Amino acid sequence: VIDSCSMEMLAQPARSRLGALCFLLTTAYGQFLRGGDTKVVVPIPHGRHVALSCKGAALHLQLVPVHGRPALDTPMIDPSVPQETCHEVHSSAERGVSTSAGSLTVNHLGELQIRAKGGLLVTSSLPISSDHDLVLKHHKGRLLGGGADSPGGMSLSTSKVNPHVGNTAVYSPYYYSEDGYSMLCAVEHSDVNRYPANYELKDYGDTKNVHWSFTGLWDCYVMPAATLKAGTEAYYTLTGRPPVPPRYAFGFIASRWGWTDRVYIEDTLQRFRDGKYPLDGIIIDFEWFTNETDYGYPPGEGKPYYKDFGFNPVLFPEPDYQLADYRLRYNVHVSGIRKPRIGNTNLIKELDEKGWFLPNCEPGGRSPPEYPGYACGRNLNYALPEVRNWYSDSIKPLLDAGMSFWWNDEGETDFFTFHWWNLAEKMAQAKTLPEHRFFSLNRAFSPGMSRLGATVWTGDVTADWSWLLHTPGTMLNWILAGAPIVSCDTGGFVGQTTADLLIRWLQVACFMPVMRVHSEKPVTPHFPFLWPKASDTIREILELRYRLLPFHYSLAHSQRATGNLWIRPLAMDYPETPEVRDVTTQWMDGSILVAPVLKENSTHDVVLPPGLWYRFDRAIKLSQQAKSLAVGKALEEQEMLTIRSTGKVLKNLFVPLKEVPCYVRPGTIIPTSPVVQHSGDIGRFPLEVFILGGQDGTFALVEDDGWSTRYMQGYFAVTSLQWSDGRKTLFWQKSGSAEQGFVQIMAYFISVEGTVQKSAIKDFSEAGSISFPAQARSTEEVFQ
Repeated sequence: VIDSCSMEMLAQPARSRLGALCFLLTTAYGQFLRGGDTKVVVPIPHGRHVALSCKGAALHLQLVPVHGRPALDTPMIDPSVPQETCHEVHSSAERGVSTSAGSLTVNHLGELQIRAKGGLLVTSSLPISSDHDLVLKHHKGRLLGGGADSPGGMSLSTSKVNPHVGNTAVYSPYYYSEDGYSMLCAVEHSDVNRYPANYELKDYGDTKNVHWSFTGLWDCYVMPAATLKAGTEAYYTLTGRPPVPPRYAFGFIASRWGWTDRVYIEDTLQRFRDGKYPLDGIIIDFEWFTNETDYGYPPGEGKPYYKDFGFNPVLFPEPDYQLADYRLRYNVHVSGIRKPRIGNTNLIKELDEKGWFLPNCEPGGRSPPEYPGYACGRNLNYALPEVRNWYSDSIKPLLDAGMSFWWNDEGETDFFTFHWWNLAEKMAQAKTLPEHRFFSLNRAFSPGMSRLGATVWTGDVTADWSWLLHTPGTMLNWILAGAPIVSCDTGGFVGQTTADLLIRWLQVACFMPVMRVHSEKPVTPHFPFLWPKASDTIREILELRYRLLPFHYSLAHSQRATGNLWIRPLAMDYPETPEVRDVTTQWMDGSILVAPVLKENSTHDVVLPPGLWYRFDRAIKLSQQAKSLAVGKALEEQEMLTIRSTGKVLKNLFVPLKEVPCYVRPGTIIPTSPVVQHSGDIGRFPLEVFILGGQDGTFALVEDDGWSTRYMQGYFAVTSLQWSDGRKTLFWQKSGSAEQGFVQIMAYFISVEGTVQKSAIKDFSEAGSISFPAQARSTEEVFQ
């Protein structure tokens, strides 16, 4: 009967009463075959079937053969995605499934319907008439979240995406449509660094459609969501929210290519400490484990003396002692570069015989990549479990010696190489330090990778103002595409930077999730003491980074717990403000609107959504002056602290080199630390809370031990900070406990009138309050 129905639907799908009856019968049959699972299988006219099911709140779409098939196995989807009830949807015309997010149905013509919660139609598809195409109608707005390349990144719109990973470019098989849904698609296989699940927003006369094209079998996950914020949260729930990195990752990391020997390492660390330049980590390039690069090796060949897993005795004659000494004496964590390939002749032969290498090369150059590339015939296939297990055993001695984290480079040998490679590294850490948090830096990413603890940097960028200009936009696009923790080669990797460019780039990096400098071998490293005319300004930037550490650390906890992005485009917070719709040179860092200078002439264009704003960068500098104030007295600032914006774009505003403009709304609470030299000193001095008056406000301060995964089992403290503007009082209430938490507190209150007051230092007990007396002085500037 079922076979007869399939033939009838193929013959006259639209007009046949029997076709409609068959539609109901075969759908029920598909449901029956799967017992208790809510999975609806519906025949469609071109001779195949659509299967609809649920993955958490996401709606799962498959094109399947008549005998069915399982979901495609993809690392993009979190295997522990929270499950929820999946309901069958049925009517005389449609069959499908629904969750709390909405529903996905298909009719007997093969047309999909995506509906929001409550039943409002979001969009529909054209009839599915091909094994390799899916066309969705597009009614309004843009597609966002597809990724970007570093030389671009000046728009949030991603209307045409061919997913791939590359040096300075990542594009994902995902978008959020301003029609009101998110969509992620998976296919059977990648093609080297490309992933053939392409989409394009195309014009069809007076209408627009999103045209997906696939190679091989495909699955798609649909998430109805009314806003970019909701759609991105749903995406990260499906692919996995990022864990909280170790506390040292929130400080400053110094990297370069060209560390010469042990004396150079230790002299560098001492100069950071002597100059009082805060530091938490260093990263060493090729030279930490070998005395030559492998770029010139012939395909499939290595050198007999090349050591893939060891320490270069010139830099590390006593690795165990040195790494422990650097941690204890300098409070510095050490990382080394890793490559996804093998360079030793005998090891290449052994692993090749086991079939453990990819047939692919590493694509050359930057975006767009050059094929076939280099290092051919010796790139490990980390998708194989036996390779991951072997690799984890091979790097375990390096972790035993004291290496803290990994810097993974040139892993664009497959779309998912970085994912499987990080999984192998995480396995090694579980064997060595099972309670420690896993952290790595990677040159590219694929969706879902961040749930491992893997972060990303934007690739081998050039030391040039044009590349700085594109950095914030690349960061924002990558965050929307699936990498919530992004960093960059601050100052530029390729070429010699300048003092002014380095300062401006550091100002940007101060408000990125990870702050790290890097440079190639022949240029001046981006270490502050090597730039004497800029060193004092660089120190101030690093000090600001460490003052913000409690704020940033709490935002990372919130990101994991709620899915709310820590760093995000202004369009996410202000969707009704058209002036910020496509802004990529400003961003939200929690509640701070960052508007740095990205031009050599020290000017910038800035737009603030309408209303009252504070210049937070000026307020935090004033706190240094306010330290000498008697309690109850007010510091009357000469510069304007408050700005009232009309929402218009202001162009070519001059900003002194030492300033990085950042703004906050009335009612904002920002917990900070006094200046410290490393993250291990967080909590030793009183917590300093900044309160920007004019409205009530709240903030959740999160503290834990800073290094272990025990926070995932509830071992952390949350302090609810609440500001009552009417009473001019900060209240707090603690729950939980933290091994490294603040024990004292003080506050700075900045009023709408532009005055700054400080409180006395108080015990940071389980509950308490700080009050401020009334002051009056008007220093408001109108920002037209």
